[in-house]
Amino acid sequence: MAYQKISSHYLLFLAAGFIYSACGPNEQQQNQSATDSTAVTAAAPLTDKALIVPGESVGPIHLNDADSTLLDQLGEPDYSDAAMGKAVLAWYTTGDSPAYPVSIFTARDMGNDETARIQQIRITSPYYTTSEGICASSSLAQISAEYSTEQVEAYEKDGQQYAVLDTKQGIAFEVNPNDSCVAIIVYQPGAGTSSYLPLRTLE
Repeated sequence: MAYQKISSHYLLFLAAGFIYSACGPNEQQQNQSATDSTAVTAAAPLTDKALIVPGESVGPIHLNDADSTLLDQLGEPDYSDAAMGKAVLAWYTTGDSPAYPVSIFTARDMGNDETARIQQIRITSPYYTTSEGICASSSLAQISAEYSTEQVEAYEKDGQQYAVLDTKQGIAFEVNPNDSCVAIIVYQPGAGTSSYLPLRTLE
């Protein structure tokens, strides 16, 4: 009788285990599916207005466009400095808190093209991002996972040293002492980042 009792309990235990093993994975899959669905819903799509394309553009601002397009897109600059056919124009982007400066370097091909054209774009707002998700605020480790870089310049701000890291692919990154990106420069491939007037004008 004791044996029968133990056997009955054992069979019940096996049956419960079988039911759990049959149902458990489905519940996990449903939960995982719900999590994935939530993640997809929560992920904000990357729009052209926010996209950084190395060697080409930052949002609606395109390299080699005439500087007149900037007035339509950004309005009158908050800062400008021009000499010998070259100019630096800078804006505080509206709606950002804190305000993030956008700096543009333009140049004329004297004697050939008298139109001042966009040569370099420097942004500091994390709103703008590359297709890989790199933005101003990304870590050096995140940048290094996507790009091969080398230091081409250094500058001092508030007693701290910052490094400019170039990729030779039309994009460079300014990194602070904590290895965090504070600005991204998009430039004409082949021109390098050393051929511009200072873009750090509003900081």
